[in-house]
Amino acid sequence: MPVGLRRPATVLLSAVVILPFLAGCGSSSAKKGSGTTTAGHLDAASITGAVGEKIEVTWRKKLTTPASAKVTTLVKGKGAKIATGDTVSAYLWIGDGTTKKVAYSDYTNGSAESIPTAQLSGVVAKLFENATYGSRVAAVTTATDLLGSSSGNSDLGIGASDNLVVVADLVKKVATSPTPSDDQAHDVPASQLPKVVSTKGKPSGLSWTGIAKPSLTTPVQRVVLKKGTGAVVKATDTVTVNYLGETYQATTPFDQSYTKTALTSSLSNLIQGWKIGLSGVKVGSRVLLQIPPGYGYGAEGSGSTIPGNATLWFVIDVVKATSK
Repeated sequence: MPVGLRRPATVLLSAVVILPFLAGCGSSSAKKGSGTTTAGHLDAASITGAVGEKIEVTWRKKLTTPASAKVTTLVKGKGAKIATGDTVSAYLWIGDGTTKKVAYSDYTNGSAESIPTAQLSGVVAKLFENATYGSRVAAVTTATDLLGSSSGNSDLGIGASDNLVVVADLVKKVATSPTPSDDQAHDVPASQLPKVVSTKGKPSGLSWTGIAKPSLTTPVQRVVLKKGTGAVVKATDTVTVNYLGETYQATTPFDQSYTKTALTSSLSNLIQGWKIGLSGVKVGSRVLLQIPPGYGYGAEGSGSTIPGNATLWFVIDVVKATSK
């Protein structure tokens, strides 16, 4: 998915919604750790490797069903205690103790997740409770307790009755952006946002003449440049769009699809500013959105093209919307 669109990683927001976001979400840059451990007190497995660098698990036997989720600190980090409301850069690993296979690993995917602790619940929340930065914490649990479902998940190879080990390497605190003043789209005059520049009839950039840099707490601003006549887009829809995105006073877009292929994606898998800004817009419309970093890529940004705390502007042509 294009770098300027995919939803930042908030993978384990709750036990119920863990799965939809495991693949293809954003990343955070995590400082490498230095601790190692052998978890002999997890009867079924030994867990080794440096915190924040790698994890290696040797299964000694099949994992038996725990009476309730049990959390164990394998390595106690020397950092500060994780506070309520912190966003934590963490490497997550899920092992299926029934099949003795890896169900999910951030180490395999190559990047840590930025996880807001305020949005956690259930087994996952227990991994962060009273923990310190630099720690490696493990939970022994069941598929039902972790996923909030009695059917398991075939995408991860987890059966309904499987027992799991969940490991979190809690590397560092992630800086966060200021919270926007509200979570609504505000329709504003076209003069308040940059003008769309076109080449051969297609958007190719934005003109920043006379446009002041907005406050980081400014909510989503929207201009409907062309009003469509199709169905109204809902936050739960899958949309097909053409788009172009820039940061403030950029000379070139950080991403665009007008000369490539239109994007099709569920709005729930894209940055929150898109869901806010496109909800209520009719198919066939062209809109211009101004999205604060709190609803974009936050204090960390994304890759080399979107710096931290960057406000984003998008021209979006809504081609199609499909409801679930």
